Amino acid sequence: MNTHPFFRTSLRALCALGLATLLVSCGGGGSSSDATGTKFTSVAMAGELLDYTIDTVKLTYSYTITESQFGLNGKTGSGTLVRNADGSYSPSGVPNARVVVLPNGLMLGAVRERFGSAVITVPIIGLSSPVTTLSALAADYNYIHRNCLLAVCGASHGTFRINAGGTWSSCRDGNVAAGSCTGSAAAGTLEALGGGLWRVMDGSTNIGTAIGFASGGQNVIILDLKDVRPAGFGVGMLVGGQQTTMTTAQTDGTWIAGTSGGHWGVFTASGTTLTLNLLDGIPLNLPTSFTPNSPWTGLATTGAGGVGFLAGTGVYVLRTAGGDAEIGIKIR
Repeated sequence: MNTHPFFRTSLRALCALGLATLLVSCGGGGSSSDATGTKFTSVAMAGELLDYTIDTVKLTYSYTITESQFGLNGKTGSGTLVRNADGSYSPSGVPNARVVVLPNGLMLGAVRERFGSAVITVPIIGLSSPVTTLSALAADYNYIHRNCLLAVCGASHGTFRINAGGTWSSCRDGNVAAGSCTGSAAAGTLEALGGGLWRVMDGSTNIGTAIGFASGGQNVIILDLKDVRPAGFGVGMLVGGQQTTMTTAQTDGTWIAGTSGGHWGVFTASGTTLTLNLLDGIPLNLPTSFTPNSPWTGLATTGAGGVGFLAGTGVYVLRTAGGDAEIGIKIR
């Protein structure tokens, strides 16, 4: 498993996988994070769609997997939460993981299930109020794509465009906003399934189910991938953030994130300096930096060749040069 240089020094000493070196903005408004029994339509990085419910009064959580590529349709889980001093929660049964709920209706969490041949911890991201009007999601997006196909996993970055009429187009390794695609292109349609769910079609192939969020002038699209074609999108997760210039005013703060390897950490950002503070429960003080708006607007590049993107709602996503992926949420 590859690691980011931000954490490489600590990994040699701690034998642990590091977390992200890319931050994004906070913001938005909407439903209260203190609401009792809030349900979040969620996507797991392994490629599952699930309903995840958090009760911050009773300190409990539960989930039901609604679409699965691993034969887990209808599988349920539940447990208790411990409230942490930083406002996050620690869920029972999921070692080192955190649950974070933002006031704008975004949630970061984790599930531990048998995905494929092993029981693993997988980060999830969810929305309490997905957008139900396609025109509200029409925009150009940067994306990070984590997928597995025939037991081979990897990650990529690129862009896609959603049109108000219900069509989409994408460009892996290229920027659709710059004109013609210089990478690998694809296109298709979005079909409403109700309740803020959208079936994503590539020609006649259903490649996954999408949910969307609009807040603070920037949208987020989260796609549960289930494309098993040999040259398809694979099984996993695609997260898109509407293109906008990344600024330090948006990135400064404290963040919690989970990785595709099941590791969790807390880090802070100030300017273009990031400091890893906690990794799998181990206190650290490891600084690094990143270059914003590279290779194009709204993306950032790490010193090791990782790429991530900005989302104005408080979400970040990173693909490492080694093909791992990380998702996180800003907590303050």
